[in-house]
Amino acid sequence: MRVFVDALGCPKALVDAERLCAILESNGYKLSEVPENAEAIIINTCGFIQKAKEENIDTILQYASLKLKKPSLKIIVSGCLSERYGKELLKAVPEVDNAIGVRDPGKILKALSNKREVELLDKGEFKDFLYKERKLYFSGYSYAYLKISEGCDRSCSFCSIPAIRGKQRSRTIESILEEADLLQRQGIKELVLVSEDTLSYGLDIYKKKALLDLLNELIKKDFVWIRLMYLYPDEYLYSVVEWMARKEKICKYIDVPLQHASDKILKAMKRSGSYSEYLKMFNYFRKVIPEISIRSSFIVGYPGETEKDFNILKDFLSEARLNRVGFFEYSDEEGTDSFQQKDKIPVSVAKKRIRCLAKLQADISRELLEKRVGKVTNCIYDGIIEEDRNGKIMVLRSEYDAPEIDGKVYLRIKKESEVEEDFFPVLIEKVKGFYDLEGKRITGSKL
Repeated sequence: MRVFVDALGCPKALVDAERLCAILESNGYKLSEVPENAEAIIINTCGFIQKAKEENIDTILQYASLKLKKPSLKIIVSGCLSERYGKELLKAVPEVDNAIGVRDPGKILKALSNKREVELLDKGEFKDFLYKERKLYFSGYSYAYLKISEGCDRSCSFCSIPAIRGKQRSRTIESILEEADLLQRQGIKELVLVSEDTLSYGLDIYKKKALLDLLNELIKKDFVWIRLMYLYPDEYLYSVVEWMARKEKICKYIDVPLQHASDKILKAMKRSGSYSEYLKMFNYFRKVIPEISIRSSFIVGYPGETEKDFNILKDFLSEARLNRVGFFEYSDEEGTDSFQQKDKIPVSVAKKRIRCLAKLQADISRELLEKRVGKVTNCIYDGIIEEDRNGKIMVLRSEYDAPEIDGKVYLRIKKESEVEEDFFPVLIEKVKGFYDLEGKRITGSKL
């Protein structure tokens, strides 16, 4: 049977989809490049926030329409959306033949059988890491995500992840190293560590935060870069950044989702830290690593967020001067503590506030990028060549920008045959827009 797999959602869900692909191939299924040539379609979904749910449902309906032309087509939904709403999905979209959740990826084989049922809510054991093989079907040309743990023990009032993916379950260091070797053999040069709570890695199985223990082993591998994502802003992060300053292979980049800066809203969100503590933290990090790139994300329009709270967040952005920032409109998710809270903020108000913050941050990001003009930085080739009326453009990234979410470094070339190496130094010549850079290759130099 030929199967088409579509991966929706975050990098962690992408890893899940690649595990599904490996399970399918090892059991005799063939992966199809296009849905029209497939006999079955698997949609691995995200169900974290309302906007993602709506986009995922739209995608499912698009694939469901293919059944009008091919009634024998099987459609399977997997991932977070079906973990939360599998039974409702089967009732609402009769074209969907089956739905599995996130507990056991091996159930995809049963889901492809003829029986129409939901296989997810049996409250069985989580088997996230039963399947070590991955087919790098959705990963980048030179990078891949490596999930080091699953689930989360925190109780942030707005978050449905613990209800979907359960408590934190860290992989052993040995298991992670084994998968890292697999990725290295397949040509991956940049390893991006992800999880729901990367900084808490190891607490459940080693009874201590063991991220540095893991990193000390990973840097022995032959990766050019190792990047850290989803770092909770607690005291252990100080030790991680101090360690990072001494290691060449670790990208001088941290992703620290703060969610807000108003102490009142942070308390309502059940988040640790405060406006002053966050500023102190980032100022210290920049003393330890002056060139560090700091990314964060914020939820705007949380219940009870007043104009004063919004202005506090605005002031924080002006003072913190973060390199990259993502803004998300508050999503009212059933089952979370914030779902029960009153003083909900109108969507129109949240959107207006985001537009204001985004404009402020865009100017800050551009100003920080201007400081990189005239400097030489090592860049990685992401396998993308673009074209404009003046010729071909090679798309690169520096260590200060994560794949898919941050900026690019553009390098004009005469022909694709010039692309002989994946890593090389680039002299930054100018800023392109608010988030990207342009430069030229420094010939005769290597990493």
